[in-house]
Amino acid sequence: MRRPYVLLSAIAVLFFLVILLSAAGSLAQLYGAIAAISPLLAQIALAIVLVALVGALIVLFRFGLLFFRPKRKRTSTLPTKPDEVAAVSLQATQQQVSQIKDEIARQALEVRSQALSQRMVQQTFQIVVFGLGSTGKTALVNAMVGEMAGEVAATIGTTQGEKTYRIVLEGSNSIAERDILITDTPGLLEAGVFGEARAQEAKALAAKADLLLFVIDNDLHRAEYEPLQMLMGMGKRSLLVFNKCDRYLSAEKEQILQRIRERTQHLINPEEVIATSALPATVQLADGTWVQPDPDIASLVDRITTLLQQESSALIASNVLLQSQQLSEAAQNLLSAQRQQQAEAIIDRYQWIGAGVLAATPLPVVDMLATAAVNAQMVIELGRVYGVEVSIEEAKALAVSLAKTMAGLSVAKGAMKMLAVGLQVNVATAVASKLVQGASAAYLTRIAGKSFVTYFQENQDWGDGGIQSVVAQQYQLNRRDEFVKQFLRSAVEKLA
Repeated sequence: MRRPYVLLSAIAVLFFLVILLSAAGSLAQLYGAIAAISPLLAQIALAIVLVALVGALIVLFRFGLLFFRPKRKRTSTLPTKPDEVAAVSLQATQQQVSQIKDEIARQALEVRSQALSQRMVQQTFQIVVFGLGSTGKTALVNAMVGEMAGEVAATIGTTQGEKTYRIVLEGSNSIAERDILITDTPGLLEAGVFGEARAQEAKALAAKADLLLFVIDNDLHRAEYEPLQMLMGMGKRSLLVFNKCDRYLSAEKEQILQRIRERTQHLINPEEVIATSALPATVQLADGTWVQPDPDIASLVDRITTLLQQESSALIASNVLLQSQQLSEAAQNLLSAQRQQQAEAIIDRYQWIGAGVLAATPLPVVDMLATAAVNAQMVIELGRVYGVEVSIEEAKALAVSLAKTMAGLSVAKGAMKMLAVGLQVNVATAVASKLVQGASAAYLTRIAGKSFVTYFQENQDWGDGGIQSVVAQQYQLNRRDEFVKQFLRSAVEKLA
């Protein structure tokens, strides 16, 4: 038992003994007084008091046990399986998307989220073939599909856009029941504008792949190494396919394979580097006839089949998780822009409301700060924009704190001096003096509102520099010449 509990227990026992002794003396006196009148009545009264005392002791003992009982740590069950994590992430993303007010943007993101949901349900496995132009990607797809799926030629740029086909791999029932799609993509890093556009399209497709086949036809070049490294950084499960290996002697092929595995050992496991010959060169037989050998892709098909049997669900879930995170980022960017727009409208409304009041009834600077620049109702509305419910008491406390900070930083005096000079340049001196306090109130309200936006954006945290740093930063941002000129034009228009 810890020391505080021992001390509390000793005090409780001492207090209990004092109360018990006092109660015993009082009960004896009470019993004697009632017994003088009626012994039976005295016994009944004593029994009632004793029963009440025992009941009170039982209650105290019970709650005492609850007090001394060690607190149980709250445990929350978090999803651990890949498909569960992906489902939770996707659900959270869909909630974000539903908050977007721009109908066109929201519908576009909803289509993407629904497609991800369908992938989770249907468990469609997506393979994307990726690599430089003329490495034999289309020939590899043809060999895997089992029929000519597209034109095969040595000319760079043959595949103008992605083409997707359904393939069937022999194996267990779990593979047969699953849709397996393979997508042929344009070559990367092709020369010219069209080649660059196709390269970007190929990268976007690669981001959607559950399994990536990165095809090369020789030792790994720098132009191939950099996109491969980028894909590994995305967390993509990949197989590095050394295609056209029939062009080399057996010893040469093994040497190239060894060099590739050494150069990529920190990116990919050696067993994931596989040699293939999707479209072997024709050979001439002894009788003079030319024969087209069958594709040599058995090792690649076996590896893909093993991955499908052992990891397909996890790979699909990991890819859905990655895409849902990307979708969440896009939704968050739209929500941030939407909230920023709403916050700007609130700040603009309150700055001119406060300015109008103070322009008609000028008040001292301190009062101006308390009534216009820091408006509690504005704080409440800004909080709602960012999903935070702020009570009126909390809003007032935040307003007072910010008002004191602005006064301590001499923001009010600096703003009034700056705006007074600007107004005298734009309007007559008599009119300018009348507008100074109203314009200053609007300006200070804007700085306050912008500071509160930062506070809510950072999850109700002023940051390492505190409230002073945020206010000073907003003051500097709103002192730019172009903004001040535009602000003064609006002030003259609304307050003159």
